[in-house]
Amino acid sequence: MNSVTVRVLTVLLSLFAIITVASQIYIRVHQQYQTQTAAASSSATMQSFYGVFVRDEKPITYTGKGAVSYPMPDGGKAANGSVVAYIYSSEEDIIINGRIEELKNEISLLESAQSPGTTEVAQPEFLSSLIEENYQTISTDLAKKDLSRLSDERDSFLSLMSIYQITIGDAVNFDDRIDELYRSLNELEGRRRAPQREITADSTGYFVSYTDGYENTLNTENITELTSDDIKQIIDDENADKSQKSGKSIGKLIDGYGWKMVGIIDNSEATFSPGDSVKLKFASTSDTVTAVVERITETDDPSESIVQLDCEEMTFDLVKHRVEHVEMILHDYEGIKVPREALRFDKNNNKGVYVLLGQRVMFKKLDVIFECSDYLLSRITADSEYLNIYDEIIISGVDTAEYLLTNETEEAPPDEEDADDTEEIPVYSTTEEAPEEDDESDGEADGEDGEETDDEEGSSNENEASE
Repeated sequence: MNSVTVRVLTVLLSLFAIITVASQIYIRVHQQYQTQTAAASSSATMQSFYGVFVRDEKPITYTGKGAVSYPMPDGGKAANGSVVAYIYSSEEDIIINGRIEELKNEISLLESAQSPGTTEVAQPEFLSSLIEENYQTISTDLAKKDLSRLSDERDSFLSLMSIYQITIGDAVNFDDRIDELYRSLNELEGRRRAPQREITADSTGYFVSYTDGYENTLNTENITELTSDDIKQIIDDENADKSQKSGKSIGKLIDGYGWKMVGIIDNSEATFSPGDSVKLKFASTSDTVTAVVERITETDDPSESIVQLDCEEMTFDLVKHRVEHVEMILHDYEGIKVPREALRFDKNNNKGVYVLLGQRVMFKKLDVIFECSDYLLSRITADSEYLNIYDEIIISGVDTAEYLLTNETEEAPPDEEDADDTEEIPVYSTTEEAPEEDDESDGEADGEDGEETDDEEGSSNENEASE
Protein backbone atom coordinates (compact mmCIF):
# COMPACT_ATOMS: atom_id res chain seq x y z
CA MET A 1 0.00 0.00 0.00
CA ASN A 2 1.62 3.25 -1.14
CA SER A 3 1.76 6.48 0.82
CA VAL A 4 -0.95 8.22 -1.27
CA THR A 5 -3.46 5.49 -0.45
CA VAL A 6 -2.60 5.70 3.24
CA ARG A 7 -3.12 9.46 3.27
CA VAL A 8 -6.46 9.15 1.47
CA LEU A 9 -7.68 6.50 3.91
CA THR A 10 -6.48 8.59 6.85
CA VAL A 11 -8.40 11.63 5.59
CA LEU A 12 -11.56 9.58 5.01
CA LEU A 13 -11.40 7.98 8.45
CA SER A 14 -10.84 11.39 10.05
CA LEU A 15 -13.82 12.86 8.20
CA PHE A 16 -15.97 9.90 9.22
CA ALA A 17 -14.99 10.31 12.89
CA ILE A 18 -15.69 14.05 12.81
CA ILE A 19 -19.09 13.57 11.14
CA THR A 20 -20.03 10.85 13.62
CA VAL A 21 -19.12 12.92 16.66
CA ALA A 22 -20.80 16.04 15.28
CA SER A 23 -24.00 14.17 14.44
CA GLN A 24 -24.17 12.67 17.92
CA ILE A 25 -23.69 16.08 19.54
CA TYR A 26 -26.34 17.59 17.26
CA ILE A 27 -28.81 14.82 18.06
CA ARG A 28 -28.27 15.09 21.83
CA VAL A 29 -28.38 18.88 21.97
CA HIS A 30 -30.83 19.85 19.22
CA GLN A 31 -33.09 16.87 18.62
CA GLN A 32 -33.35 14.96 21.85
CA TYR A 33 -34.97 17.57 24.09
CA GLN A 34 -37.48 20.36 23.83
CA THR A 35 -36.82 22.69 26.75
CA GLN A 36 -38.35 25.73 28.38
CA THR A 37 -36.59 28.18 30.68
CA ALA A 38 -38.09 28.22 34.17
CA ALA A 39 -39.54 31.64 34.95
CA ALA A 40 -41.59 33.23 37.71
CA SER A 41 -45.32 33.56 37.14
CA SER A 42 -48.47 34.25 39.13
CA SER A 43 -51.94 32.78 39.15
CA ALA A 44 -55.14 33.61 40.95
CA THR A 45 -58.82 32.80 41.01
CA MET A 46 -60.60 36.01 40.10
CA GLN A 47 -64.13 37.20 39.41
CA SER A 48 -65.30 40.63 38.29
CA PHE A 49 -68.65 42.16 39.18
CA TYR A 50 -70.39 45.39 40.11
CA GLY A 51 -70.44 45.79 43.87
CA VAL A 52 -72.77 47.94 45.95
CA PHE A 53 -71.35 49.62 49.05
CA VAL A 54 -73.48 49.19 52.16
CA ARG A 55 -72.60 51.45 55.09
CA ASP A 56 -74.33 52.86 58.14
CA GLU A 57 -74.82 56.42 56.93
CA LYS A 58 -76.62 59.46 58.30
CA PRO A 59 -77.51 62.26 55.87
CA ILE A 60 -76.85 65.91 56.77
CA THR A 61 -79.64 68.15 55.55
CA TYR A 62 -80.09 71.88 54.93
CA THR A 63 -83.37 73.41 53.73
CA GLY A 64 -82.32 77.04 53.37
CA LYS A 65 -80.87 78.96 50.42
CA GLY A 66 -77.27 79.72 49.58
CA ALA A 67 -74.11 78.08 48.25
CA VAL A 68 -72.39 75.28 50.15
CA SER A 69 -68.64 75.18 50.74
CA TYR A 70 -66.87 72.19 52.33
CA PRO A 71 -63.81 72.83 54.53
CA MET A 72 -63.36 69.09 55.12
CA PRO A 73 -62.31 66.61 52.38
CA ASP A 74 -64.36 63.52 51.63
CA GLY A 75 -63.38 60.74 53.98
CA GLY A 76 -62.16 63.14 56.64
CA LYS A 77 -62.81 62.31 60.29
CA ALA A 78 -65.41 64.66 61.77
CA ALA A 79 -65.74 65.12 65.51
CA ASN A 80 -69.00 65.88 67.22
CA GLY A 81 -69.68 69.62 66.77
CA SER A 82 -67.01 70.20 64.10
CA VAL A 83 -67.85 72.32 61.04
CA VAL A 84 -68.47 70.21 57.92
CA ALA A 85 -69.96 72.91 55.65
CA TYR A 86 -70.33 76.69 55.28
CA ILE A 87 -73.36 78.36 53.71
CA TYR A 88 -72.60 81.50 51.65
CA SER A 89 -75.00 83.87 49.95
CA SER A 90 -73.59 83.15 46.48
CA GLU A 91 -71.04 81.07 44.55
CA GLU A 92 -68.91 84.20 44.11
CA ASP A 93 -68.14 84.25 47.83
CA ILE A 94 -66.83 80.69 47.60
CA ILE A 95 -64.67 81.56 44.57
CA ILE A 96 -63.20 84.60 46.36
CA ASN A 97 -62.37 82.54 49.44
CA GLY A 98 -60.72 79.90 47.31
CA ARG A 99 -58.61 82.45 45.46
CA ILE A 100 -57.54 84.08 48.74
CA GLU A 101 -56.26 80.73 50.00
CA GLU A 102 -54.33 80.16 46.74
CA LEU A 103 -52.64 83.58 46.98
CA LYS A 104 -51.64 83.04 50.60
CA ASN A 105 -50.19 79.66 49.73
CA GLU A 106 -48.17 80.98 46.77
CA ILE A 107 -46.78 83.86 48.85
CA SER A 108 -45.69 81.42 51.53
CA LEU A 109 -43.96 79.19 48.95
CA LEU A 110 -42.05 82.06 47.31
CA GLU A 111 -40.92 83.56 50.63
CA SER A 112 -39.70 80.15 51.74
CA ALA A 113 -37.94 79.51 48.40
CA GLN A 114 -35.82 82.70 48.57
CA SER A 115 -34.95 82.28 52.23
CA PRO A 116 -31.11 82.26 52.63
CA GLY A 117 -31.33 79.18 54.79
CA THR A 118 -32.89 77.33 51.86
CA THR A 119 -30.89 78.57 48.87
CA GLU A 120 -27.45 78.35 50.48
CA VAL A 121 -27.63 74.59 51.06
CA ALA A 122 -29.54 73.66 47.89
CA GLN A 123 -27.67 71.68 45.21
CA PRO A 124 -28.80 72.12 41.56
CA GLU A 125 -28.28 68.44 40.67
CA PHE A 126 -30.35 67.26 43.61
CA LEU A 127 -33.08 69.84 42.91
CA SER A 128 -33.17 68.78 39.26
CA SER A 129 -33.80 65.15 40.21
CA LEU A 130 -36.57 66.17 42.61
CA ILE A 131 -38.22 68.34 39.95
CA GLU A 132 -38.16 65.49 37.44
CA GLU A 133 -39.61 63.07 39.99
CA ASN A 134 -42.33 65.57 40.92
CA TYR A 135 -43.18 66.12 37.26
CA GLN A 136 -43.52 62.38 36.67
CA THR A 137 -45.83 62.09 39.68
CA ILE A 138 -48.10 64.85 38.34
CA SER A 139 -48.16 63.23 34.88
CA THR A 140 -49.06 59.85 36.37
CA ASP A 141 -51.87 61.32 38.48
CA LEU A 142 -53.29 63.09 35.44
CA ALA A 143 -53.13 59.92 33.36
CA LYS A 144 -54.98 58.01 36.10
CA LYS A 145 -57.43 60.91 36.52
CA ASP A 146 -56.49 60.98 40.19
CA LEU A 147 -56.80 64.64 41.18
CA SER A 148 -56.82 64.12 44.94
CA ARG A 149 -53.11 64.99 45.31
CA LEU A 150 -52.78 67.38 42.38
CA SER A 151 -52.93 70.57 44.47
CA ASP A 152 -50.18 69.43 46.84
CA GLU A 153 -48.01 68.18 43.97
CA ARG A 154 -48.45 71.51 42.18
CA ASP A 155 -47.30 73.44 45.26
CA SER A 156 -44.29 71.19 45.65
CA PHE A 157 -43.38 71.65 41.98
CA LEU A 158 -43.65 75.44 42.25
CA SER A 159 -41.46 75.52 45.34
CA LEU A 160 -38.75 73.36 43.79
CA MET A 161 -38.69 75.37 40.56
CA SER A 162 -38.41 78.63 42.49
CA ILE A 163 -35.50 77.39 44.60
CA TYR A 164 -33.79 76.00 41.48
CA GLN A 165 -34.04 79.33 39.64
CA ILE A 166 -32.37 81.19 42.49
CA THR A 167 -29.70 78.52 42.93
CA ILE A 168 -28.56 78.58 39.27
CA GLY A 169 -28.77 82.40 39.09
CA ASP A 170 -31.75 82.79 36.77
CA ALA A 171 -33.54 84.79 39.45
CA VAL A 172 -32.16 87.00 42.24
CA ASN A 173 -35.36 87.04 44.26
CA PHE A 174 -39.14 87.06 43.88
CA ASP A 175 -39.86 90.32 45.68
CA ASP A 176 -41.72 91.84 42.71
CA ARG A 177 -43.94 88.79 42.37
CA ILE A 178 -44.61 88.67 46.11
CA ASP A 179 -45.61 92.38 46.12
CA GLU A 180 -48.00 91.72 43.23
CA LEU A 181 -49.56 88.80 45.08
CA TYR A 182 -50.04 90.91 48.22
CA ARG A 183 -51.86 93.62 46.23
CA SER A 184 -54.23 91.02 44.77
CA LEU A 185 -54.75 89.48 48.21
CA ASN A 186 -55.64 92.81 49.81
CA GLU A 187 -58.13 93.56 47.02
CA LEU A 188 -59.89 90.20 47.51
CA GLU A 189 -59.88 90.52 51.28
CA GLY A 190 -61.86 93.76 50.87
CA ARG A 191 -64.57 91.86 48.91
CA ARG A 192 -64.66 88.85 51.19
CA ARG A 193 -67.87 88.14 53.13
CA ALA A 194 -68.37 85.84 56.07
CA PRO A 195 -70.55 82.74 55.68
CA GLN A 196 -74.21 83.04 56.53
CA ARG A 197 -74.27 79.79 58.45
CA GLU A 198 -72.10 76.93 59.65
CA ILE A 199 -73.23 73.31 59.44
CA THR A 200 -71.80 71.12 62.18
CA ALA A 201 -71.73 67.37 62.75
CA ASP A 202 -74.04 66.10 65.47
CA SER A 203 -71.95 62.94 65.97
CA THR A 204 -68.55 61.53 65.12
CA GLY A 205 -67.95 59.82 61.80
CA TYR A 206 -66.37 60.08 58.37
CA PHE A 207 -67.74 62.98 56.34
CA VAL A 208 -68.71 62.64 52.67
CA SER A 209 -70.20 65.41 50.55
CA TYR A 210 -71.73 62.89 48.12
CA THR A 211 -75.29 61.62 48.64
CA ASP A 212 -77.42 59.37 46.44
CA GLY A 213 -80.71 58.83 48.24
CA TYR A 214 -79.90 55.35 49.57
CA GLU A 215 -78.54 56.57 52.90
CA ASN A 216 -81.74 55.70 54.77
CA THR A 217 -82.59 52.48 52.93
CA LEU A 218 -79.21 50.73 52.66
CA ASN A 219 -77.57 49.77 55.94
CA THR A 220 -75.86 46.81 57.57
CA GLU A 221 -79.05 45.73 59.36
CA ASN A 222 -81.13 45.08 56.25
CA ILE A 223 -78.30 43.91 54.00
CA THR A 224 -79.46 40.27 54.20
CA GLU A 225 -82.89 41.28 52.85
CA LEU A 226 -81.49 42.52 49.53
CA THR A 227 -82.48 40.40 46.53
CA SER A 228 -80.70 40.10 43.21
CA ASP A 229 -83.34 42.39 41.67
CA ASP A 230 -82.67 45.02 44.35
CA ILE A 231 -78.94 44.93 43.65
CA LYS A 232 -79.46 45.16 39.89
CA GLN A 233 -81.77 48.15 40.34
CA ILE A 234 -79.19 50.05 42.42
CA ILE A 235 -76.50 49.31 39.83
CA ASP A 236 -78.75 50.49 36.99
CA ASP A 237 -79.60 53.70 38.86
CA GLU A 238 -75.92 54.47 39.43
CA ASN A 239 -74.84 53.71 35.87
CA ALA A 240 -77.71 55.76 34.43
CA ASP A 241 -77.21 58.55 37.02
CA LYS A 242 -80.81 58.12 38.17
CA SER A 243 -80.13 57.74 41.87
CA GLN A 244 -82.66 59.61 44.00
CA LYS A 245 -80.49 62.45 45.21
CA SER A 246 -82.24 64.69 47.69
CA GLY A 247 -81.99 68.45 47.29
CA LYS A 248 -82.02 68.84 51.08
CA SER A 249 -78.96 66.65 51.71
CA ILE A 250 -75.60 68.39 51.62
CA GLY A 251 -73.55 65.45 52.85
CA LYS A 252 -73.51 62.48 55.18
CA LEU A 253 -71.63 60.93 58.07
CA ILE A 254 -70.45 57.32 57.89
CA ASP A 255 -70.50 55.51 61.21
CA GLY A 256 -67.14 53.75 61.61
CA TYR A 257 -64.45 52.88 59.11
CA GLY A 258 -65.86 49.42 58.32
CA TRP A 259 -68.15 48.78 55.35
CA LYS A 260 -69.84 45.95 53.51
CA MET A 261 -70.47 45.21 49.87
CA VAL A 262 -72.97 43.05 47.97
CA GLY A 263 -72.84 41.89 44.38
CA ILE A 264 -73.92 39.17 42.00
CA ILE A 265 -71.34 36.57 40.94
CA ASP A 266 -71.26 33.23 39.16
CA ASN A 267 -70.38 30.72 41.89
CA SER A 268 -71.78 27.64 40.17
CA GLU A 269 -68.48 25.80 40.72
CA ALA A 270 -68.38 26.77 44.41
CA THR A 271 -65.15 28.69 43.91
CA PHE A 272 -65.84 31.10 46.75
CA SER A 273 -67.04 30.13 50.24
CA PRO A 274 -67.97 32.01 53.42
CA GLY A 275 -64.86 32.77 55.43
CA ASP A 276 -62.57 33.19 52.40
CA SER A 277 -60.12 36.08 52.60
CA VAL A 278 -60.06 37.91 49.28
CA LYS A 279 -58.37 40.94 47.75
CA LEU A 280 -60.49 43.64 46.13
CA LYS A 281 -59.28 45.83 43.27
CA PHE A 282 -61.39 48.77 42.10
CA ALA A 283 -61.72 50.47 38.73
CA SER A 284 -61.58 54.03 40.12
CA THR A 285 -58.48 53.68 42.30
CA SER A 286 -55.20 51.82 42.53
CA ASP A 287 -55.88 50.93 46.16
CA THR A 288 -56.21 47.23 46.99
CA VAL A 289 -58.01 46.17 50.17
CA THR A 290 -58.56 42.85 51.93
CA ALA A 291 -62.07 41.65 52.67
CA VAL A 292 -63.79 38.53 54.01
CA VAL A 293 -66.61 36.66 52.31
CA GLU A 294 -69.38 36.78 54.93
CA ARG A 295 -72.21 35.13 53.06
CA ILE A 296 -73.10 33.61 49.70
CA THR A 297 -76.80 33.25 48.89
CA GLU A 298 -78.01 31.19 45.96
CA THR A 299 -80.77 32.51 43.68
CA ASP A 300 -83.19 30.88 41.26
CA ASP A 301 -80.58 31.31 38.55
CA PRO A 302 -77.72 28.76 39.04
CA SER A 303 -75.27 31.22 37.47
CA GLU A 304 -76.17 34.02 39.89
CA SER A 305 -75.26 34.10 43.57
CA ILE A 306 -75.34 37.05 45.96
CA VAL A 307 -71.99 37.57 47.64
CA GLN A 308 -71.65 39.66 50.80
CA LEU A 309 -68.23 41.04 51.74
CA ASP A 310 -66.94 42.70 54.90
CA CYS A 311 -63.97 45.10 54.98
CA GLU A 312 -62.33 47.20 57.70
CA GLU A 313 -60.27 49.51 55.47
CA MET A 314 -61.47 53.03 54.63
CA THR A 315 -59.83 55.23 51.97
CA PHE A 316 -60.67 58.51 50.29
CA ASP A 317 -61.69 56.83 47.02
CA LEU A 318 -63.94 54.22 48.63
CA VAL A 319 -66.45 56.74 49.97
CA LYS A 320 -67.10 58.62 46.71
CA HIS A 321 -69.30 55.99 45.05
CA ARG A 322 -72.24 53.74 45.79
CA VAL A 323 -71.46 51.29 42.97
CA GLU A 324 -67.99 50.21 41.95
CA HIS A 325 -66.59 47.73 39.43
CA VAL A 326 -64.64 45.20 41.49
CA GLU A 327 -62.16 42.38 40.90
CA MET A 328 -62.39 39.83 43.69
CA ILE A 329 -59.20 37.77 43.90
CA LEU A 330 -58.80 34.48 45.76
CA HIS A 331 -55.55 32.50 46.18
CA ASP A 332 -53.09 34.91 44.62
CA TYR A 333 -50.00 32.72 44.10
CA GLU A 334 -46.55 33.45 42.69
CA GLY A 335 -44.09 30.71 41.77
CA ILE A 336 -42.21 29.01 38.92
CA LYS A 337 -44.53 28.04 36.08
CA VAL A 338 -44.20 24.41 34.95
CA PRO A 339 -46.14 23.00 31.96
CA ARG A 340 -48.10 19.92 32.98
CA GLU A 341 -46.58 17.84 30.15
CA ALA A 342 -43.15 18.28 31.77
CA LEU A 343 -44.27 16.72 35.07
CA ARG A 344 -42.46 13.48 36.08
CA PHE A 345 -41.99 11.30 39.20
CA ASP A 346 -38.81 9.73 40.57
CA LYS A 347 -38.46 6.30 42.18
CA ASN A 348 -39.61 7.73 45.53
CA ASN A 349 -42.73 9.13 43.88
CA ASN A 350 -41.50 12.71 44.30
CA LYS A 351 -43.15 15.11 41.89
CA GLY A 352 -40.62 16.93 39.74
CA VAL A 353 -39.19 17.64 36.30
CA TYR A 354 -36.10 16.84 34.27
CA VAL A 355 -33.74 19.76 33.72
CA LEU A 356 -30.90 20.01 31.24
CA LEU A 357 -27.58 21.24 32.67
CA GLY A 358 -25.19 21.37 29.74
CA GLN A 359 -25.47 17.77 28.44
CA ARG A 360 -26.49 16.34 31.79
CA VAL A 361 -30.07 15.40 32.58
CA MET A 362 -31.03 15.87 36.21
CA PHE A 363 -34.19 15.44 38.24
CA LYS A 364 -35.40 18.32 40.39
CA LYS A 365 -38.33 18.21 42.76
CA LEU A 366 -41.28 20.59 42.79
CA ASP A 367 -42.89 22.30 45.78
CA VAL A 368 -46.33 22.72 44.24
CA ILE A 369 -48.40 25.65 45.52
CA PHE A 370 -50.99 25.84 42.72
CA GLU A 371 -52.31 23.50 40.02
CA CYS A 372 -54.66 23.83 37.06
CA SER A 373 -55.35 21.79 33.95
CA ASP A 374 -52.52 23.33 31.89
CA TYR A 375 -49.75 24.11 34.35
CA LEU A 376 -48.69 24.24 37.98
CA LEU A 377 -46.67 26.64 40.11
CA SER A 378 -43.68 25.54 42.18
CA ARG A 379 -42.56 27.62 45.15
CA ILE A 380 -39.57 29.85 44.42
CA THR A 381 -36.61 28.60 46.44
CA ALA A 382 -32.81 28.60 46.40
CA ASP A 383 -32.66 24.90 47.34
CA SER A 384 -30.78 23.15 44.52
CA GLU A 385 -32.83 19.96 44.99
CA TYR A 386 -35.86 21.87 43.77
CA LEU A 387 -36.57 23.60 40.50
CA ASN A 388 -34.95 27.05 40.35
CA ILE A 389 -35.56 30.05 38.15
CA TYR A 390 -33.63 29.88 34.82
CA ASP A 391 -33.35 26.08 34.91
CA GLU A 392 -33.94 24.50 31.49
CA ILE A 393 -37.05 22.33 31.94
CA ILE A 394 -37.25 19.36 29.57
CA ILE A 395 -40.71 19.39 28.01
CA SER A 396 -40.33 16.47 25.61
CA GLY A 397 -37.62 14.28 24.05
CA VAL A 398 -36.45 10.68 24.39
CA ASP A 399 -38.93 8.56 26.34
CA THR A 400 -38.02 8.38 30.02
CA ALA A 401 -38.00 4.58 30.26
CA GLU A 402 -35.93 4.29 27.10
CA TYR A 403 -33.46 6.88 28.35
CA LEU A 404 -33.03 5.12 31.68
CA LEU A 405 -32.60 1.72 30.03
CA THR A 406 -30.00 3.05 27.62
CA ASN A 407 -27.99 4.81 30.32
CA GLU A 408 -28.46 2.47 33.26
CA THR A 409 -24.80 1.25 33.22
CA GLU A 410 -23.19 4.68 32.80
CA GLU A 411 -20.84 5.87 35.49
CA ALA A 412 -21.65 9.02 37.43
CA PRO A 413 -20.07 12.14 35.88
CA PRO A 414 -16.71 12.76 37.57
CA ASP A 415 -15.54 15.98 39.15
CA GLU A 416 -18.89 17.76 39.07
CA GLU A 417 -19.16 20.22 41.92
CA ASP A 418 -22.95 20.08 42.01
CA ALA A 419 -23.27 16.31 41.52
CA ASP A 420 -24.49 15.85 45.09
CA ASP A 421 -26.88 18.81 44.99
CA THR A 422 -29.53 17.23 42.75
CA GLU A 423 -30.67 13.76 41.87
CA GLU A 424 -29.45 12.57 38.47
CA ILE A 425 -31.97 10.47 36.60
CA PRO A 426 -30.00 8.34 34.06
CA VAL A 427 -28.28 6.05 36.60
CA TYR A 428 -29.38 6.86 40.11
CA SER A 429 -33.15 6.76 39.63
CA THR A 430 -33.31 3.22 38.21
CA THR A 431 -34.44 0.26 40.24
CA GLU A 432 -31.21 -1.65 39.55
CA GLU A 433 -28.31 -1.71 41.94
CA ALA A 434 -25.84 1.15 41.91
CA PRO A 435 -22.67 0.76 39.75
CA GLU A 436 -20.50 0.31 42.86
CA GLU A 437 -21.65 -3.34 43.18
CA ASP A 438 -20.11 -4.13 39.78
CA ASP A 439 -16.76 -2.97 41.17
CA GLU A 440 -17.15 -5.35 44.12
CA SER A 441 -17.91 -8.33 41.86
CA ASP A 442 -14.83 -7.50 39.75
CA GLY A 443 -12.76 -7.57 42.91
CA GLU A 444 -14.08 -11.00 43.88
CA ALA A 445 -13.27 -12.39 40.43
CA ASP A 446 -9.61 -11.52 40.91
CA GLY A 447 -9.30 -14.28 43.52
CA GLU A 448 -9.77 -14.79 47.21
CA ASP A 449 -8.19 -12.08 49.42
CA GLY A 450 -6.77 -10.49 46.26
CA GLU A 451 -4.17 -13.30 45.72
CA GLU A 452 -3.31 -14.52 42.24
CA THR A 453 -0.47 -16.81 41.07
CA ASP A 454 2.10 -15.73 38.56
CA ASP A 455 0.95 -18.45 36.19
CA GLU A 456 -2.57 -17.20 36.31
CA GLU A 457 -1.35 -13.72 35.61
CA GLY A 458 0.64 -14.92 32.66
CA SER A 459 -2.26 -16.96 31.36
CA SER A 460 -4.51 -14.01 31.70
CA ASN A 461 -2.09 -11.80 29.77
CA GLU A 462 -1.80 -14.41 27.03
CA ASN A 463 -5.57 -14.64 26.73
CA GLU A 464 -5.84 -10.88 26.49
CA ALA A 465 -3.18 -10.84 23.83
CA SER A 466 -4.96 -13.51 21.81
CA GLU A 467 -8.23 -11.63 22.12
